[in-house]
Amino acid sequence: MKIYVIILVNLYKGFLMRIKNIVLFTAITTASLFAQSGEVLFNNNCSGCHTTMTGVNESGGEVTNMYEAPYAKDVISKLKNETKSKAEFITFIKSYIENPAKRKSLYGKKAIKSFGLMPSLKGAMSDEESIRLANYLYSDYNRDVVVPTKVSKKEVKTISLGEKLFTYNCSSCHTTVIGINESGGEITNVYAAPHAKDVVNKLKAKTKTKDEFIAFVKDYIEHPQKRKSLYGKRAIKDFGLMPSLKGVMSDEQSTQLANYLYHKYDK
Repeated sequence: MKIYVIILVNLYKGFLMRIKNIVLFTAITTASLFAQSGEVLFNNNCSGCHTTMTGVNESGGEVTNMYEAPYAKDVISKLKNETKSKAEFITFIKSYIENPAKRKSLYGKKAIKSFGLMPSLKGAMSDEESIRLANYLYSDYNRDVVVPTKVSKKEVKTISLGEKLFTYNCSSCHTTVIGINESGGEITNVYAAPHAKDVVNKLKAKTKTKDEFIAFVKDYIEHPQKRKSLYGKRAIKDFGLMPSLKGVMSDEQSTQLANYLYHKYDK
């Protein structure tokens, strides 16, 4: 009888241990599933001010983009120059986003007067998430990314830098529907600028080679002018002249964007 009781007790202990392991595994798995990537954290907490254009400045005879805060790429470059290591970079980011102060700013009084002091993100992210964000800014911002496809968990699809640049800098005007037009008895989509596919097709028809296509795109996105436009006065009146993207991308990045556009609508 005693042996039987001992066996039952041991079986019960084993059962409890197994349940604890299952609960622990479930908790870890759930946490992993809901963990936000550095890029998602950036998009949710930073991009609205540090990458989204709010207008253009045409003073001084040159068109420049306007943002609600210093542009992310410039902030990262400045901070990398100021800090000696990745660890210092991460420490600064963590400290500044929780407790922003004028004395810590990478920019002078003029910038703080123009933009104001960044609001604190204290409580918006956990300590682990702020580290993940800082890591992303240091190592992965503006790089190619790899994301899973819906076809198979084992397969991955690489998103090229050109596609990423298009998504961040062009898609909101050239592919995002902002309304519909029901005039003439037909419903058509309304965009903030001519649709990307139409622009690409028009430019391919105008240019003789891929090199000419790329050269036009690189020149136009930095120095948009009415005389260069592929569209007439009516389109410029409806949409306005495209804001300059000068300084937003490096020469290599603008080349990759143009190359991506050239092949974007290939069948």
